[in-house]
Amino acid sequence: MISFLSTHKRFIFTVVVVVFVGSTFFFSGQVLTSSADAVAEVGGKKLPYQRFLQQVNRALAGFRDSGTEVSDVISRSVKQEIFREMVIEELLSRQADKMGMRVPDFEVAVEIQNTPQFLENGAFNPRLYYQAIFDQFQMAPGEYESWRKKARLAGKFQQFLFTSVKVTPEELKGYYLARNKSLKDFDKNKDKYLDELSREKFSQVANYFLRQLQSQFEIRSYLEQREQGR
Repeated sequence: MISFLSTHKRFIFTVVVVVFVGSTFFFSGQVLTSSADAVAEVGGKKLPYQRFLQQVNRALAGFRDSGTEVSDVISRSVKQEIFREMVIEELLSRQADKMGMRVPDFEVAVEIQNTPQFLENGAFNPRLYYQAIFDQFQMAPGEYESWRKKARLAGKFQQFLFTSVKVTPEELKGYYLARNKSLKDFDKNKDKYLDELSREKFSQVANYFLRQLQSQFEIRSYLEQREQGR
């Protein structure tokens, strides 16, 4: 979450977030017709459409900068992933807050002061900081810092879920045998398969929690109406 750019590209086709918002998670909120400046609402909290557009545009610019032609398919996929990421961030930050998790101000300060786009000659430059967040997000510092705190809070809950996943030696051997038919080279490849199995179990746990959170908060999507200019 430290890098200013990677913050907004990190969920595009990466392993961790494909696991986290993969095919077992489906957005099932209501599609309504009214909310002037929101792309969605989660439990009455509006998710700004302008922020959604800014993140979409930055992600698409990243594809173009890498030489990838941005087709309609890629554009739709990026929009869907960013929409889900925003909804999930709101859900997870609420659950983290409910569980008493906190993000101290100094954590956000450290992130900001180490963001490359805010540095000049290796040192944090307040002018660059104010200019960048306004140009990129049309945010004042207080609003930007509150957003980063929420994002870090959601990340803490995600990390909590990941560290709660346990793989027993018996589970690991069974997983290895199912793919290799014997335990030959098990010790040599154990770490690789432990990582794979941990990610699979994390996917199951994460999606279970997401379904539980969806049932607790009304989720309203305005994406279709915003895209149609309504």
